[in-house]
Amino acid sequence: MKETLDTIAFQAIFEHSNVGIIMSDESGLISKINPFAAQMFGYKTEELIGKKIDLLLPERYREKHVGQRESYYKKPISRPMAKGLDLLALRKSGEEFYVEISLSYYKMNNELQVISFVNDITEKKKIKDALKEQALMLESRVEERTSELRDTLNKLNNVNIDLQTEVKRREETERQVRQALEKEKELNDLKSRFVSMASHEFRTPLSGIMTSASLLEKYQKEEEQPKREKHLKNIKKSVRNLTSILNDFLSLDKLEQGGTQYHPTEFKIAAFLNELIEEFKLTSRANNEVSFTCNAEDSIVTQDQEIIRNIIANLMSNAVKYSDENAPIDLELKFEKEFFVLDVRDHGCGIPEDDQKHLFKKFFRAGNVTAVQGTGLGLNIVKRYVDIIGGEISFTSKVNEGTCFSLKIPVEHK
Repeated sequence: MKETLDTIAFQAIFEHSNVGIIMSDESGLISKINPFAAQMFGYKTEELIGKKIDLLLPERYREKHVGQRESYYKKPISRPMAKGLDLLALRKSGEEFYVEISLSYYKMNNELQVISFVNDITEKKKIKDALKEQALMLESRVEERTSELRDTLNKLNNVNIDLQTEVKRREETERQVRQALEKEKELNDLKSRFVSMASHEFRTPLSGIMTSASLLEKYQKEEEQPKREKHLKNIKKSVRNLTSILNDFLSLDKLEQGGTQYHPTEFKIAAFLNELIEEFKLTSRANNEVSFTCNAEDSIVTQDQEIIRNIIANLMSNAVKYSDENAPIDLELKFEKEFFVLDVRDHGCGIPEDDQKHLFKKFFRAGNVTAVQGTGLGLNIVKRYVDIIGGEISFTSKVNEGTCFSLKIPVEHK
């Protein structure tokens, strides 16, 4: 009784299932097909019983399917629907459509029976293809948008680079403008200092010359000769002062125009300095005692004597100018490997600390020496000469104690 009920149940499932069920033997002949499968392929059930299952495939696939079917029969396995194949099937009308097939098998009377479960996935395939096409379109659009964004980013990057370049250009322009303004301010300051210096330094000796010349006209008697000599001496002193001022201007102009050339010769530096000191004593008309010490009397250097002469003469002149009449001036020469060091020391008024940083600027004069005649060019000229011969200049100073200028000059300028 139970077996009869099971058979009825199986038959009901087989007949009324919404999945196509096709049973075939080892030779590929259809032994049983449910109504749903027959309708799917456009056949009546009886039209397919005993026919090759290959009939349900497009002709171009049949030969290949025979080999696949025979391989399956040799080693049958169950293949669930989820792992089924998407295949093209053929309806009786000749219309091809997509199906999904899963396989199972069983043996009856030692004969292999294969069960094929078939689903029409035409609509599913259309949706899948549409989704795939949409995905491709979206991917293409994404790539397109990505490309557009990349181009936009590149353009923005180029714009950013252009902006950075423009910012740098403007910053450079602003820097040049600031430099030009600073240079103009510096030139205006130089002009103001020059005008102030020139009006004072030229007016004073010229006034002295005019006064002395006017008085000379009044002293015509023989017994007035001492008075005439006094005024002639004043005139000569004023002329020397004017000559010194003009020489400073000429030296500065020559240096700035590149007219001062370096001409080295070989000479004994100690002997050269001794001669220079003697010349200075004869021409300076000062009563200051000049002392000279040296740790290498016979040392020979290769340098430009004329430039060194101008440097030492200027420093010694300043030492005398800014010291009391009888204050000593000390020169000390020392050798240090490839350099010789010359110190020029006075015991004069010294340089205020606030003024020291400006000491080598053109037309600059310390605040405590404005009453002493000078152009404010001497130390600027000295610094330029020192640079030409490859040396260094430094100084130490205290107000009312004196100043020491130290020259470090290579034995041979390279």
